[in-house]
Amino acid sequence: MPGGYGRHVINDLTRTFTVDDVMLAWDGWGTHGDSPPLLLCHGFSGSSHDFAMQIEPLAERRQVVSIDHRGHGRSQKLRTVERYSIDRLAADVIAFLDAEVGRPVDLLGHSMGGAISLRVTLARPDLVRSLILMDTSAWSFVSPSEEIAELMTAFVEAYDPADGLPDLSAMTNPEEPLIAAATSAEWQRVKDEMAAAFDPYAMKALGLALFERDRVSVRGRLGEIAVPVTVIVGEHDHPFVDQAPELAAEVPDGQLTVVAGAYHSPQLTHPGEWFAAVEAHLVRL
Repeated sequence: MPGGYGRHVINDLTRTFTVDDVMLAWDGWGTHGDSPPLLLCHGFSGSSHDFAMQIEPLAERRQVVSIDHRGHGRSQKLRTVERYSIDRLAADVIAFLDAEVGRPVDLLGHSMGGAISLRVTLARPDLVRSLILMDTSAWSFVSPSEEIAELMTAFVEAYDPADGLPDLSAMTNPEEPLIAAATSAEWQRVKDEMAAAFDPYAMKALGLALFERDRVSVRGRLGEIAVPVTVIVGEHDHPFVDQAPELAAEVPDGQLTVVAGAYHSPQLTHPGEWFAAVEAHLVRL
């Protein structure tokens, strides 16, 4: 595997871009001629740091670009729910691509980043050469468990961002020990720092969009996506693994890779299998 996973960790984004009077942090690595850059689009409450250990090996063969969405990571926090929506974040990415990249990219969207990436591709197909949809959905982020879905919806609706970020330390999942075993103490320290920087108002607005039924669906437009698509999903990542076969089948040129043993972040817990799936997608172009 190129570079050796975890040999270096990319912690800092050194560049900024302003759109809609909002400062977004971003950076790029690697220079490889005329090949399209690979743009990494992180998920809800995350940041570019979610890909920090994968950037170096990816950049050995191409330019890699990553951006922190508004309200996330090192980008500006807006302290109002009215300035956050999935469509607004997609518009930020489009403006960024037009202004800073200026050519089509291979676009990888993780979780909420997949919903954003689908909107970018549908709105501006000239900006996207291909699409990787990772542990995401084109129609529903809601748990298949009615009990869990109702609890999540009730929590987000009742949550008051003026009180700051909620304490979710009591909530655990089976992926956490896998991530802890696969990442360094330094990576985990920065991850905690980025989580603490998440704007509570973004959590409220985007949480409502993602976890209330039918708020994010673009399923009826999947047939419009003309670029090659690879769906990558962890074997145990519900509800996304349940939807993944249909998602890959409903785009005109879709393929599916299920990462055995993985949950929501296979780039962290199963980096070799994840890297191979990304490379396989890029090679088939």
